[in-house]
Amino acid sequence: MSPSHPRTPRQVINFSKQKGKEIIANFDGGLITSDAGIVWIAELDKKLGITEKFGNCFQDHRHQSYVDHSVHELLAQRLYGIILG
Repeated sequence: MSPSHPRTPRQVINFSKQKGKEIIANFDGGLITSDAGIVWIAELDKKLGITEKFGNCFQDHRHQSYVDHSVHELLAQRLYGIILG
């Protein structure tokens, strides 16, 4: 399998020492992300309707003219945040 992006030369940045410790940043971790799992979780939730069904269990007493986000959206945001850690 070939990478979707061509390899770039290794880039290293050396920072000044802090309390006698060398600080180096390198970018050779490849194509990584810490939040990619949320895309899969959101798709699964959309297909199964978990947060939508759960949101329908609640009665929304807020004044609807001031509401920007539905109970379903608030639940999804909270649950996804918990899942991501």
